[in-house]
Amino acid sequence: MFKALVTICFIGMPNNCQTLEDQLGPYETEFDCKQRALSISRQVYKYYPQWKPTKYMCKKLSSGRLKWKI
Repeated sequence: MFKALVTICFIGMPNNCQTLEDQLGPYETEFDCKQRALSISRQVYKYYPQWKPTKYMCKKLSSGRLKWKI
């Protein structure tokens, strides 16, 4: 299971960054996680107009973690 994380930084201030955590996952495969991270990064400008996505990460969750699919 993987959790998607996207780091965004304020335009013109590369040291002012935040990490967005996906609320729809976790995902069964790393590929699905990457697709979700890319989807999030394409929508950042809508909700954070002065911010730019700079990187993503698919964090592998330890076994025993519960799925939160509704």
